[in-house]
Amino acid sequence: MVLDELVVAPVTITPTKPLTPTHVKGLLWTDILVKASAPAGRVRLLWNDRMATLTTQSTAFWQYLDRVEPDTDWGRESAAAIGERYIRFHTEGARSDPRGVGAYLERVDTSGWIHPAGRRVLDAWRAELELLGVADLGLGADRPLAAAADPMLEALAERGLLVDHRRFGGPVHLDGTRWGLPLRQLIGSDGHPNYLLPILRELIPAIGPGRVFLLVFDDGLAADYLLLDRVLTAFGGHSVRLPFSRVPVAGAVRSSRYGGWRGSTLSDLSAVSGSADRAAYRLGMRLYFAGVLPRRSVQPFRMSVLRRCVGRAARLLARAPADVDGRGLPEALSRSRDPNGFVDPYRLTTSLLRPLPADPRVLRIYT
Repeated sequence: MVLDELVVAPVTITPTKPLTPTHVKGLLWTDILVKASAPAGRVRLLWNDRMATLTTQSTAFWQYLDRVEPDTDWGRESAAAIGERYIRFHTEGARSDPRGVGAYLERVDTSGWIHPAGRRVLDAWRAELELLGVADLGLGADRPLAAAADPMLEALAERGLLVDHRRFGGPVHLDGTRWGLPLRQLIGSDGHPNYLLPILRELIPAIGPGRVFLLVFDDGLAADYLLLDRVLTAFGGHSVRLPFSRVPVAGAVRSSRYGGWRGSTLSDLSAVSGSADRAAYRLGMRLYFAGVLPRRSVQPFRMSVLRRCVGRAARLLARAPADVDGRGLPEALSRSRDPNGFVDPYRLTTSLLRPLPADPRVLRIYT
């Protein structure tokens, strides 16, 4: 197949907590990959907030907030403070009202509604990512999913990819048994969708000739993304899976819903005192999260190493010429190209850590 367009589709993040080292790693890998691959071909980043907000993970939490803190002014709260409530929600095992959650889901799906706490989190992310130099993801921009739920379920059923028990009051499962994969619940018996359904609603309509999806996700979702890959293939799509490992914090790998991220969020990292300027911060963060931490690395987050990377970045930038001619950049980037057509962020970033002088043309992508 001739590659005409690379569609980079990272797993989205529910706006319920601050950005943790694992989130930062995924976002920086994606940002470098898109910016470094674009000079040699058509690259598009596919991000839609509704893939994250049209989930019970978001809406059940928002219903909980409205029940326990109906009068809170969420615009005055930090993302970390909202994240503390998110931990409490899961720790308490608070039961959600299925009918109420369904009403929230309907509101998200029909109008793009986001709870004020979710909007506050998105605002915080947007400011932090702008400081970090991550290209605009479209956070908070309302855009309906590319396909409605019922037509998508019909299309899946036509291809024999559904086990649908709704007429018996049961769930709907995505059926990957033809590939030796287990059934995966897509809609619960309460009628609420799994996070995979919004992803399918966004990706399947985007399938086209010469278009390849690069699926970026953390390896805790590997089984779901293998099934997603197979389903896209059944619809005539082409995809490449790019899993990355989570970053342990304080020696543990855990979901953000269980905490353990205090002191290591993106907000915390950007607030660390030092003499580095913004360019050194941006480059240093990329040197650490994409160069020191390989894609499948199990190394724990280490602030001391991150500080050294920012210092290294400052020295690299100090030696780089102020005026850089961008000619020859695609050829320079091609040395780090993956066989699947994208520039490998780890390969490219480690080239900046070698004893040889860093290519100033490449440095521009990082700052």
